[in-house]
Amino acid sequence: MCPGQIFLGTVVIVGASLVGGWLSDRSGRRKSLVFAASVIYGSAMFAIATDVNGFLVGIAIGGLRFGLYMAVDLALVVDVLPDAGNAAKDLGVLNIAGALPASVEPAVAPVVLAMGGGYGLLYAVAGGRAVLGAFAILPVRRVR
Repeated sequence: MCPGQIFLGTVVIVGASLVGGWLSDRSGRRKSLVFAASVIYGSAMFAIATDVNGFLVGIAIGGLRFGLYMAVDLALVVDVLPDAGNAAKDLGVLNIAGALPASVEPAVAPVVLAMGGGYGLLYAVAGGRAVLGAFAILPVRRVR
């Protein structure tokens, strides 16, 4: 990645964080923003799978997702913590949920690549899983 690409990603992340946080605080709709961020990330994976230009578009879309998601994620978590006395344990479980995919994917990637679809298939699988993961937020009932 060149400095211009990194700068593009940073600008998008900062802008999305500011707008996403503002929208979350004003609307109170945290769940829908987390859902949207996951769907946006899934679409970024499909854009990356094409070529170098797709990669640049994917970086921008991925930055949008990251900024939007991070602006709302912890606010959502605080809203749904079941017991303030166990906040550290609950946040630890959240951390495991965030770290587990990055630990499992290096084992899954060779299997997908061995299927013969190349990196296009790998990114498509990742994008599809991100979109499916978006639906995990919908059962949360304590917030909008």
